[in-house]
Amino acid sequence: MLYGRRFVICGVNRLVVRVARALTAQRAEVIVLRRGGEEERFVRLLPAAATVIDAGTEEEVTALQRAGLADATCLLTLSDDDLDNLRVAVAASEVSTNVPVVLRAFDPALADQLEQGLNIRRAYSMSALAAPAFIAAACGDEVVETLRLGDGEVPICRLTVRPDSPLVGKTTAQIKSRFGCAILARDAPNDGRVLWRPIRGEGDADGPLAEGEGVLVGGPLSDVLRLTLRNADWLREGRRRRPLRRHAGPHPHPSAPRRPTLLPYITAGLLALLVFSIAIFGRALHLRFIDALYFVVTTATTTGYGDISLKEGPDWLKLFGCLVMLSGGALLGILFSYLAAFATAERLDEIMGRRAGRMTDHVIVAGLGNLGYRVARLLTELGMGVVVLEQVPNARFVEAVRARTPVLAGDARLPENAERASVRQAVAFIACTNDDLANIQACLHARRLSPQVATVARVFDDTLAERLTAAFAIDRALSASQCAVSAFVGAATDERALRPLEVGDLKLIACRYTVSGAPLAPDTIAAWRADGIRLLAFRPASGALRSPADLPVAALSPGDEIILCGPSGALQTIITAVG
Repeated sequence: MLYGRRFVICGVNRLVVRVARALTAQRAEVIVLRRGGEEERFVRLLPAAATVIDAGTEEEVTALQRAGLADATCLLTLSDDDLDNLRVAVAASEVSTNVPVVLRAFDPALADQLEQGLNIRRAYSMSALAAPAFIAAACGDEVVETLRLGDGEVPICRLTVRPDSPLVGKTTAQIKSRFGCAILARDAPNDGRVLWRPIRGEGDADGPLAEGEGVLVGGPLSDVLRLTLRNADWLREGRRRRPLRRHAGPHPHPSAPRRPTLLPYITAGLLALLVFSIAIFGRALHLRFIDALYFVVTTATTTGYGDISLKEGPDWLKLFGCLVMLSGGALLGILFSYLAAFATAERLDEIMGRRAGRMTDHVIVAGLGNLGYRVARLLTELGMGVVVLEQVPNARFVEAVRARTPVLAGDARLPENAERASVRQAVAFIACTNDDLANIQACLHARRLSPQVATVARVFDDTLAERLTAAFAIDRALSASQCAVSAFVGAATDERALRPLEVGDLKLIACRYTVSGAPLAPDTIAAWRADGIRLLAFRPASGALRSPADLPVAALSPGDEIILCGPSGALQTIITAVG
């Protein structure tokens, strides 16, 4: 219990609601600082035990002082805006240098560089923590926790060994050597119940894995997800690709909805200028309509005819002629630029549509926000084909993702757009926009068009998520904030950021451990392994995240960081011993 401990949270959004609920459930005092522009619906979802302070346009330092930051256990700055979060962290250092900060940032590595000056205990990206869970869910498996070490993530995933999986017949040592992942636990049927037991030692004495068996796997992000995709038959070696089936009808790829432009207004401006100028010059210079029209066009385009006739006219007519030449040239330039951009966009959309139409055994990602970007990028890095549907053509990540995979402009809720993304040939459809209803509708249309496609919907409401799988035949409904909440709460409540896990009746703890004092000898790691504690990843003091298969024969040096996971009692003993 956290009774008597105060936590100050800045921001109001889905993640803040989850974090506030988790902290108040442990009897903590929670103060939420709210800015005026934040959504009222999330304020109403905050627990009644939380105190909401409306900071409005108040200075950050003043608002933090009013929230009692100096006596707080931790400050969590969880706004959707990274700059706001950094600004609050800087202000917190002025109020109190002793209060640790847990910060949300799209690029946590940037926040890590500020750790010393701003007393940042941990920095996490919600989308980076949640993306592995959505990919595993599309494979029919589950990410139970994602930890962060250095600039990389370390997920712990529960898999079911599928027929012809590369896991079948392999021992835990062979899996670690081949795939770079550590097997933490496996299930064992006993009197009709499934009992999970930790792997002790190298685990070879337990025998090879069998089809249908459940295993708990942990390791570097790319290694765990690649194993998950291979186990699901998505990246199986020698897999025969399904033939591309043609769409019925004469128009298999309808055009994407076009965004509104200023083109109608520019056209109207040119016509108005043309008509008004014809009337003025026709009357002032006594010209017929055709002559006046020719005169205006040549004047507006500065071809040299109008200036001769205007030399003998009054001064106001000369000034008006200058105005026509300047405004006409400007409007024509804008018109031509829009036409060029329009033609380029049409051509690009056509190319993207053709690329998407040729794809098969791919994943469709609907929504290119923070989460959609992470999911699409991870899948392409792992070798999966991806088609992205994004309603806003100039969204933040469109250009970056388009360089890797087709990005189609369109509303994912429309069946026509799912057809354009070749949903009938896809293996999975992941809807991860910020609109829960849009995600549900998109998955329903995808399933109707392709009954065999796996569907995953991003849904914030827990009750609705539980009912969706049965009522709407959606395979999995996940909340990105729910996937990430344990990381933020763990960092806020404990300096070591312990993550308790439960898999069936098995209780585990995962944590980050920094080698200090004497080097960490291989014999010590072997003794931990005998107690069921596995090393999932390590990071040298000056280096990148490494797999447990790359663990050096020599001892780990002081300053090296590792991710450990094992039975609660055994790991708590180690943590207590090292202080």
